[in-house]
Amino acid sequence: MKSWKGGEGQFNKVRAKGLLILFLIIFLSGSSVYADSNDFILEYNLKRLPEPNYNLSNNEHKFYLPEFHVRGIYVTGWVAGTEEKMQELIELVDKTVLNAMVIDVKDQQGFLSYNSSVKLAKEIGANRNKIKNIKGLLNRLHNKGIYTIARLAIFKDALLAKSRPDLALPIWDPYQKKVIYSKSWVDPSKKEVWDYNVLLAREAVELGFDEIQFDYIRYPALAKSPLEAILKENKTKSEIINSFAAYTRDKLADLNVPISIDVFGLTTTVKDDLGIGQNFAQLTDIIKIISPMVYPSHYAAGSYGIEIPASQPYQIIYKSLVDARKKVINKKNVIIRPWLQDFSLGYQYSFQEVIDQIRAAESLDINEWLLWNPQSKYTKEALLNPPIN
Repeated sequence: MKSWKGGEGQFNKVRAKGLLILFLIIFLSGSSVYADSNDFILEYNLKRLPEPNYNLSNNEHKFYLPEFHVRGIYVTGWVAGTEEKMQELIELVDKTVLNAMVIDVKDQQGFLSYNSSVKLAKEIGANRNKIKNIKGLLNRLHNKGIYTIARLAIFKDALLAKSRPDLALPIWDPYQKKVIYSKSWVDPSKKEVWDYNVLLAREAVELGFDEIQFDYIRYPALAKSPLEAILKENKTKSEIINSFAAYTRDKLADLNVPISIDVFGLTTTVKDDLGIGQNFAQLTDIIKIISPMVYPSHYAAGSYGIEIPASQPYQIIYKSLVDARKKVINKKNVIIRPWLQDFSLGYQYSFQEVIDQIRAAESLDINEWLLWNPQSKYTKEALLNPPIN
């Protein structure tokens, strides 16, 4: 049986957890890594010293059983609104170690999964009513003890960019020698964009969601393009993204619900903001739940010294999360909740590859994780009783 208690963010979970054994020799070399993105490819060179060896015995590492660990799956709005598919996913959560669902509230096209009462959403035609009775669905999930997270894609919003060109991201085009405006991205510095998403987040909580998750809180990855996003007021991209994170945190504080954010997997390793405004260390000073998308298939050949990263999911997850932990080592109450891969891209994934990723995360005492599959189809065998040592 799974259980959780909302209200003031106190959660209880009844599930035993075995002791973890932490092992792996880290060896890293300079390499080029592609970040996690389905729409952009971002190349980055890593030049790093080898990591120290890790060899902690159970006597050297104290383990504890926390009250609640989020272990969830991503659910599209269309799947969430389909009775047969949702019943299958509810049964999957009920019979496995899963206890949470991340459900699309606003997708990266800008469409909502329900009929919103937010004025701007109605004006631009964002309502899609994918989930015809969203309150009923959330009640159903809560009755099954399932923790619900509302996912909102923020600055990648093609609908808002096209409907309101004044909110679209300005970009300098050196070929045309003029400013053009994105048809897919809105300007992350626009307060009206911030307020629109704050209203949607508040509405999601009113509907019954337990947590708000912000995705696409970044600039487009234009690293291999001569195009360049235009910044205003002499601010850096990371300063603007950090300001958005702090603004939404403060504006939603009275709701007393957790806020989490998604970031590129590579942010765990690099020292800067990748040119997209996501600085892992700085963001964890603002938002306490962070989900790096450390999908092994999104790392280029040679990353972390691994010839075919997708074929070594344990090592990719382990090494990226070792880096993530270093960036929050002196910070209290920061939860690293990685997105793991349950899909095939360039390498066939099955039970073993999924379980290896879970094992890698939990071997580092990172006991919260999410599984991503763009079609919301998951490997049940890996979730029935996954070994974590």
